[in-house]
Amino acid sequence: MADKGIQSEAAWWTLGQVVDWVREIDSTARIGDIRLALVNRCVSGRIRAHGHRWRYAFDSGPPIDQHDPSFIWFVDQHGRLDGWFDEIAADKWKDLVFFARPTLGVGEQYHIALERAFDELDSPVELRSTSKHRLAWRDVEFWRDDVIGEWAHPGDAVEQSAAEREPPLVTGVRVVASPTSDRDLRGWYAQRVTELRARGQTSSGEEDWEAAKKQFPDRVTRARVRSIRDECAPVEWRKQGRRAPRTAE
Repeated sequence: MADKGIQSEAAWWTLGQVVDWVREIDSTARIGDIRLALVNRCVSGRIRAHGHRWRYAFDSGPPIDQHDPSFIWFVDQHGRLDGWFDEIAADKWKDLVFFARPTLGVGEQYHIALERAFDELDSPVELRSTSKHRLAWRDVEFWRDDVIGEWAHPGDAVEQSAAEREPPLVTGVRVVASPTSDRDLRGWYAQRVTELRARGQTSSGEEDWEAAKKQFPDRVTRARVRSIRDECAPVEWRKQGRRAPRTAE
């Protein structure tokens, strides 16, 4: 249902305002980690969000990988934004991840700029559909009282499922508690994708998990590796039944 403006605009916070609030609790919190923490809380319905919906003339299109510069071109050429805010329901977040438009520096590779943009606030706050391979929302904002309730005290912690069995961080900023930061894990995976593609190889989810365990012994969980793969792996790696030609190192 569209947001008819009944609720005060001051009740909604931009990503920048959320970052400012969290950093009052933990000044070292990374923007990328806060993005991931927001997704976790929005999926569970603990933080409400709304935004402008991207709409397209056709429901399906070519699956363009987010690492491909034409991903943004396709959206700008074939998408249009609604002029009003819509609620982003909690169940919709299961298919959504943040996307940050990169600005390339001199001589900078696109995938490096894409990774850097995720940890900055220079681009519009957008969400990407992992199933449709296109942007789904823009100008996303978060319900202020929910954010304050989630990060009210430095001692607040993320509730982990019993299956994870991991102690949460004191600040509760990161989605999953681990000595390996989300930034480091994502950076390693982006480099892994680049190196394997350069050698003409692919990688399965199981091979990604084995490689991550070797890179970060006892410092990363299968769930985190699966989440990074869902977010960052090329489209062809995620096709049902697709296996790598040989075990990637």
